[in-house]
Amino acid sequence: IDQVRTGRAEFFGHEEITSFDREEAARGWDVAKGAIASGLYSVVVLDEINPVLDLGLLPVDQVVRTLKSKPYELEIIATGRAAPQDLLDIADLHSEMKPQDHPRAKELFLEGIEIYTGAGKGKSTSALGKALKAIGRGINHPGSTRVLIMQWLKGGSGYTEDAAIAALQQSYPEVVDHQRCGRDAIVWRNSRQELDYIEAQRGWEIAKTAIASGLYKTIILDELNPTVDLELLPVEPIVQALLRKPRDTEVIITGRCQQQPAYFDLASVHSEVYCHKHYANHGVELKRGVDY
Repeated sequence: IDQVRTGRAEFFGHEEITSFDREEAARGWDVAKGAIASGLYSVVVLDEINPVLDLGLLPVDQVVRTLKSKPYELEIIATGRAAPQDLLDIADLHSEMKPQDHPRAKELFLEGIEIYTGAGKGKSTSALGKALKAIGRGINHPGSTRVLIMQWLKGGSGYTEDAAIAALQQSYPEVVDHQRCGRDAIVWRNSRQELDYIEAQRGWEIAKTAIASGLYKTIILDELNPTVDLELLPVEPIVQALLRKPRDTEVIITGRCQQQPAYFDLASVHSEVYCHKHYANHGVELKRGVDY
């Protein structure tokens, strides 16, 4: 993995653009073009390139032309607000997050509960990104934080993120813990088995203890929403555990659901992920290392 950052570490609008901003955008794009053309990478993430284009710091037509000529097997992920239409037109996948407001969380002075739901791609990915930031904080400041990644409905093996998490655990065992529960199968409402209930409850016992312990500053409850939606877990114990969580513990909950459970009202951050376009809907197979 390689990482390059560009730009100044502050927000600015059109009227505040400087020559430094233009030079930094061009420097970043030179690196990105080289990476795209090199054949060295299977995935290139162009983080926040959308607002860079929206601010006019890079020519949209040049970026689109480069992306259209990328190697076939290369996956490029562009992020950020205000993506130009020309870029959206060539995308195989387009997800959009829209904020949802829950007044009850403000009334209860609740903070640190985030929910990512909806039909679009990017829910678990967003949570894992938050986990990565927290892990980085724990590495830079030993003892300051510990992260739990708890995943439901994702039993078995073959998940490519496991190798990355295992490598972090090996190097920094005091910073990150990871647990999976569930069968190695997709669970539908009409295919639920006794083991699904047992595994869901096992996962919740781990999560409930972690939330109450105060040991963890970031807890990812990945795919908890569909677990509840499938009625594999009751809602009320989750509500009570979240109401009693330590103030400095951040809980991030992911997954789609047909009916929003009561704990959604406790979220200080709730993003609904909408699917505008997905290659799977056009017969393209899901990609190992990208989708799972």
